[in-house]
Amino acid sequence: MVESVHFSRSFWLPFVTGIAWFLCGEGNGFLAFAYSLTPGFLCLAAAFHGLSQSEAKRATSLAALGGLLGVVLGLFSPLFFGFGTGVVMVGLSAWTAIDAGSAAAETLEPVEGVPAADTSLGFAAQIAIDEGLLGAISFMAPLPSKGDAARIAREVEAARELYEARGWLEKPEEFHRAPLPLDVPTIRSSSVMARGGRLRFESLSFESEYEPWDDEPGRNRWLDYEPNRTAYAHVLRHEGEPRPWIVCLHGYQMGAPIEDFGAFDPRQIHERYGYNMLLPTLPLHGPRKIGRWSGDGFLSGDVLDSIHAETQGLWDIRRLVSWVRGQDAPSIGIYGLSLGGFTASNLVGIERGFDFVLAGIPMTDFAGTFWRHLPDHALRSFLEVGLTEQSVKDVTRVVSPIALTPKVPRDGRAIFGAVGDRLVPAAQVQALVEHWEEPDTRWYQGSHMTFFFDSGVRGLIENTLEPTAPNAG
Repeated sequence: MVESVHFSRSFWLPFVTGIAWFLCGEGNGFLAFAYSLTPGFLCLAAAFHGLSQSEAKRATSLAALGGLLGVVLGLFSPLFFGFGTGVVMVGLSAWTAIDAGSAAAETLEPVEGVPAADTSLGFAAQIAIDEGLLGAISFMAPLPSKGDAARIAREVEAARELYEARGWLEKPEEFHRAPLPLDVPTIRSSSVMARGGRLRFESLSFESEYEPWDDEPGRNRWLDYEPNRTAYAHVLRHEGEPRPWIVCLHGYQMGAPIEDFGAFDPRQIHERYGYNMLLPTLPLHGPRKIGRWSGDGFLSGDVLDSIHAETQGLWDIRRLVSWVRGQDAPSIGIYGLSLGGFTASNLVGIERGFDFVLAGIPMTDFAGTFWRHLPDHALRSFLEVGLTEQSVKDVTRVVSPIALTPKVPRDGRAIFGAVGDRLVPAAQVQALVEHWEEPDTRWYQGSHMTFFFDSGVRGLIENTLEPTAPNAG
């Protein structure tokens, strides 16, 4: 059955904006045309995706990406088009992005326990940032081919049978082996430009020594990822008497010092509160990447690769924590963001001895996230070979924080989530809130990427860090 063409605002506004970018570029020479090509193309692509109801999700993310890029490029467009035209292009682009955010906000489903979503332009603008990021990721993330889909389905079924036979689906904690202690990592001095000037830190590296179980599907492929065999971490330590430590776990596609220290502000955590900071690099990220982009292979098709990545991340962090304990640490806390929040939530389910855990915008449902963000054509390929969301949910129970009992006391747990999160739906965060027995929680009216701006989130971070901070008060 041929789907009917659907003319709506998801078509007309990005269409007009895209045509405007091309007309401005075409009338002002080759350089101006090249300058206008990307936002114009993205907006027109969004418009034509918007003609189909089944492509509405893709249309919204492309419109947000094209509009946001148009705002940035529009600020410099007077160099090519003149001041008046530049102002018009910034306005049209901003309107396109905010309208895409508004359209996405309309699809948010109410979740019991989560505040109702705002309806302001500011809220829509924040949602547009998430949508733009999803649009960018859609161009960057490697997707499995049709030929790979059958192999992935076979691996998932084989892993499910193995995990069930070993009792790991019932007791996922037993899936995670205790790693060897880390005694003497390689340490070198390094530095990076950060807010407030150049930041000097220590760069740690060591051989991970993680291997999947002998008969686990995907084992040999995983061991062939040579760059991932070496583990890394960034460290900020105070001189003198032992200090409390905080382990900070970065999000998806991060792993570079400039990004990680940008997310976990050393001026607050290290200087103001006086913590020593440990920032591990998660598998397949940063110098451990195996693809074109940091994070390729994690959450992007190969289900068993993602299970191995999360399991190895937990293994590596536990080894690093054994090294931290060897520094006479009086206390250790853990703070994770997004994918790092997922890993932090898993970590406190298998490792004792943390004084607090702060899970920020945490993914908690691997299968739900995987299924939500895969393009429709990739989902169809999986369904054709018998791979379903439920089968992915079953096998990824071994890396599910909802299947693990947290070993940090309730008063040491804290969570913050976004009402309008487009990457990690509020329902996933609320599931962790309930599983963790309603700990100190902050919901903010914003998106996945805008927690920095919420005073309530900053207050929650302060309340979590202050009890064990040497410089508190």
